Amino acid sequence: MMLAMLAVTSARARGSGASFTKIEASFELPQVQGNPFDFTQNDVQVTFTLPDGHEITLPAFFDGGHTWRVRHTPDSPGQYAIRSITLNGSDANPQQLNPREFVVSGSPGPGFVRIDSNDKMRFAFDNGSIYYPVGYDLAWHQNGSSPMPALTESLARMGKARVNWTRIWMNYWDGKNLDWAQRPADQPPLGQLDLEAARKWDAIVDAAQANGVYFQMVLQHHGQFSTHADANWAINPWNKANGGWLDSPVQFFSDSKAMALTKAKYRYIIARWGYSPSIMAWELFNEIENSDAFRTNLNDVAAWHVEMAKFLREFDFYHHLITTSSRTTEPKLWPATDYYQAHAYPPDILSAIANLDAQKLDRPYFLGEFGGSAFNADANPGDVIHRGLWGSLMSQSSGASQYWYWYLLEPKELGFHFTAAQKFIDLSGFPSQRNLKPVQAEIETATRGPLKFGPGIDWAPSRQTRFTLSPGGRLEGIGGMSAFLQGQSNNHDMFPSATFDVDYPSAGTFAVHVDQITVKGAHLELSVDGEPAASLGVGENAAPAAIPLGRGQGNANNRIDATLAVPVPAGKHTVRMENTGADWIHIRGFTLTPYAPALAVLAKGNNDSAVLWIYRREHADAAPITGSISVPGLDAGNYRIIWWDTYKGEVLKEEAGHVTDAAPLTFSAPPIALDAAVIIERATAPRIQP
Repeated sequence: MMLAMLAVTSARARGSGASFTKIEASFELPQVQGNPFDFTQNDVQVTFTLPDGHEITLPAFFDGGHTWRVRHTPDSPGQYAIRSITLNGSDANPQQLNPREFVVSGSPGPGFVRIDSNDKMRFAFDNGSIYYPVGYDLAWHQNGSSPMPALTESLARMGKARVNWTRIWMNYWDGKNLDWAQRPADQPPLGQLDLEAARKWDAIVDAAQANGVYFQMVLQHHGQFSTHADANWAINPWNKANGGWLDSPVQFFSDSKAMALTKAKYRYIIARWGYSPSIMAWELFNEIENSDAFRTNLNDVAAWHVEMAKFLREFDFYHHLITTSSRTTEPKLWPATDYYQAHAYPPDILSAIANLDAQKLDRPYFLGEFGGSAFNADANPGDVIHRGLWGSLMSQSSGASQYWYWYLLEPKELGFHFTAAQKFIDLSGFPSQRNLKPVQAEIETATRGPLKFGPGIDWAPSRQTRFTLSPGGRLEGIGGMSAFLQGQSNNHDMFPSATFDVDYPSAGTFAVHVDQITVKGAHLELSVDGEPAASLGVGENAAPAAIPLGRGQGNANNRIDATLAVPVPAGKHTVRMENTGADWIHIRGFTLTPYAPALAVLAKGNNDSAVLWIYRREHADAAPITGSISVPGLDAGNYRIIWWDTYKGEVLKEEAGHVTDAAPLTFSAPPIALDAAVIIERATAPRIQP
C-alpha cells in the first residue's frame, strides 16, 4: 500500500477553516465508451473516507488515454482513503489506482475566499481572516513583437510584489480555451476538450497557489459572441458559417445544445480545478454588456447567468464565489452572482471610483479592470496605476481597483506600487476594521491652484447633469458624468448638456479639454450665468486628420486636442456646457484656475481611526507643498499620526495628535512632492508591524 505524505489546503464549511495542499489520485478506466468529457455519458465519481470517519464524493476528470484523476483539498490533517470509484453509479473497477491512501500534514492555509459572514460587503477566508484583493489583470500570454513571460512566471513576479489578486481568461489565442483551439487544425471534435489547454491551466493554478495569488477564472469573454466589440464571432467554431450550428451569437444564450455543451465544460472545469483555493471565483463572462445578446435579448442573457450559476453551485463541492463583469446598473444581471465586478476606462479614475461608491451596492464590489481613458490608455501607466490604486484604497469598495494593462506594467517593473500598498494595508489593518465610512477631511494650502478632474463614466447615460464644485475642491456627482457630450443625434438624451455651480476665490478661467469627435463633427458651447461666453466648432466643415483608435470606437472617429476656456469672475456663478453640433464630442477633463487648495485629500475612518491619501492636484516639477489638515469624526483622546511613503512603502514620520470633545483632529502636512498616505490610530493601540 502506498502512502502520500502531503502538506495540503481546503475550504469547506464542514471543516476547521484551514486548507491543506491538494491530494490527487490517478486510475485507469479502459471500459469507458462515448465522450469522456461529457458527464451525462460518463459520470465518474470518487468517494473518500475522511480522518473523522465521514465520507465525501467528488467528480473525477478524464486526462487522456484511459487515465482519470481526482483532486481534493482537505480541510483537516490526518489519514484519507479512497473507498470507491463509480462509473454512472456502478462500481467502475478501476485499474492502476495510485495512491489509494494519503496522510495529510503540514501547516494549513487560510482556506477559500468567501463573503465575510460578519460583513456582507467584504471578503474573508474560511479561517475568518479578511481578504482584500490588490493586484492587476493577467488575462492572457501576450506575444508578438514584445513577448511577455509565461503566465506562470508573471504569477511568480506577482507573488514577490505581494500582489494577491488577478484575472485570467479562458481565451483561444494563447491556447487556454478548452473548446476552441488556438490553431483551427487542432480544434477538438464538438463536445470534446483540449487536454493541452487543460495542462496549461494546471500549471497556472499551481503557480497561483505557490505564489499566494487568488484569481478569477474567466470562463467566457464577450468577443466570442459579439459582432461589434472585439468581435470573434466570425471565427467561432460554433458559428454555422464555420461548420457549427448557431445562426447568430445571440443564440448561444438560449440554444439547448449550446447550454448542454457549456455545462459539460463547466463540470469538467469543476472536476479538474475546483479543488483550488487560489481560484477566488468563477467569472461567467468578461464584459457581457459587449455581447450582441445583451443589446437585443437581455432577458436571455440574465436567464443564462441564473442557469449557469445554479449549475456551478450544484456541482462545485467547494462552493467558489461566482461573479460576472459588466456595468453594475443593470438589475437583471446580478441576482445570480456573489459580488459585483465593474470595469472602467474613464478620463478620471478617481471620479469612476466615486461613481461606484455612490451606487450603494448591496454586496461586495471593486473595479476588476481600470486604465487610462480609451484615448490615452498607455500614457504614463505608473501614474495611472498609482492614482487608481490609492484612490480605491480610500473608497468603500471591497478591494482595490485592478489595473488592466499588465503588458505595460510588467516591462516597466511597476510592481512596487502594489508592494507599498500591501505594506500600508498591513500597518493600518483597515480592511479588518468595522464601520469605516467616508470622512470629509479638509486640507488648506497657502496658495490656490488648478482644480483638475474628469468624467467618471465612459459611453453611458450621464447619471446627472448639474454639478457643484466647492471652493475646497470637493466634487459632487462628477463620478456620474459621461465622457461623451452628445450632439443632435439619436443619443442626444444620454448627455445633452451640463451645468456647473462654481465659487471662484478670485477671477479665473473654466476650461474644457476634448480629445475626440466623430466625422460628423461637434459644436461645443460655454455660457456663464446664462450669457454665451465661447464656442468651439470641430469637424463641422473639414474634419481634423484622423488617427485610428484601437479601443471600441473604430477608425471612423477622429482624435483632436482642443481646449475651450472662458473667464469667470470671482464669486459664485453658473457655467453651462452644451454640444449643439451633429454628434458627440469626448471630454478628457476640466481645469478651473485658480480654484482649489494645491493638495487634495481622500479619507475613510470610524470614531477612533482613519486612513488618508493626500495628493497634489497637479503633477508638476515644482517645490513640495505643505498644508493644514482637519479630520472630523474622531472621539476625544490621544492619537498616533503615521505618515507613509506610497512609493517606497515605508514610514516617513510619526507624530502625536489630540482630539478634544467634538473638535476635528488638526495637524500639518510635511512638504509633499507627489503624495503621501496617513494612518490615524489611538495612541494606546498596539502597533501593527508591516
